[in-house]
Amino acid sequence: MSTIVHFIDVGQGNMVLLECANGTNLVVDCNITEDNKDSVLNYVANQIGEQGRLRAFVCTHRDADHMRGVRTLHDNFPIQEIWDSNYPGTTTDSDEYRAYMRLRRSVGAYVVEKQKYRSFGRTRLRFLSARDRRLPEDANDQGIVIKVEQRNVDGSAVRSSTILTGDGSFATWKDGILEDYLAQELSSDILMAAHHGSLDFFDDPSSNQYFVRHMEAIKPAMTLVSVGSNSYGHPDETALRLYRRHSSGSNKGNKVYRTDRQHTMKLTLKTGGGWNLVTNQ
Repeated sequence: MSTIVHFIDVGQGNMVLLECANGTNLVVDCNITEDNKDSVLNYVANQIGEQGRLRAFVCTHRDADHMRGVRTLHDNFPIQEIWDSNYPGTTTDSDEYRAYMRLRRSVGAYVVEKQKYRSFGRTRLRFLSARDRRLPEDANDQGIVIKVEQRNVDGSAVRSSTILTGDGSFATWKDGILEDYLAQELSSDILMAAHHGSLDFFDDPSSNQYFVRHMEAIKPAMTLVSVGSNSYGHPDETALRLYRRHSSGSNKGNKVYRTDRQHTMKLTLKTGGGWNLVTNQ
């Protein structure tokens, strides 16, 4: 079976539903609010069924816009386990943080480690980065980066893939991932833009040039930005320009899509290789 990746429009935040090749369902990050609750829950129910269950909720890092509403998600689609890097977030006194930690203690936790992976049939989740002493003591950079791979039956080769970057900056790649992996291991069809299209994915203060070695290794066909109305300047125009420059384009020439314009997007990583992306779901 194929791997299906849903990039859900949740405004200024992240939420990805993974339907793995063996039927296992996971959610990566969450930003369920009073305004979007009905539409998000209905969408998930339409994909996995109203009685659907989640093998895991993967929190790339413990910031509110990546775990908001996780209790609501659990109440509707019971979560078996919480996965995170076990690094504290920046808003430990927030209601979202307290709700997340209560649920984590209740259902149990699996601590994700870098350079490890979990397989679900032909779907492999490769954890490119997680808590790492080489990286800045920063919740974003200590978060989880996942490469979702559709593989051969025997697991011998990657047929198609997407990378979920969380909010990591250039440092996550320069000082971590690119030290651990060969460029060909990082090549991926679809890239989820880091930190809602923030420039910190490219802006290395130690250099007078933007950092692009990670993009040269990934070589995505398309970059998808999860973003909504915000006061942070996301997505940054220079970052968008760099994503376009280093994305080769789909067979229709599209290079960058955004959830605030193309809304929820459904990516199919095909069993026989290749991928298909449908917008406005």
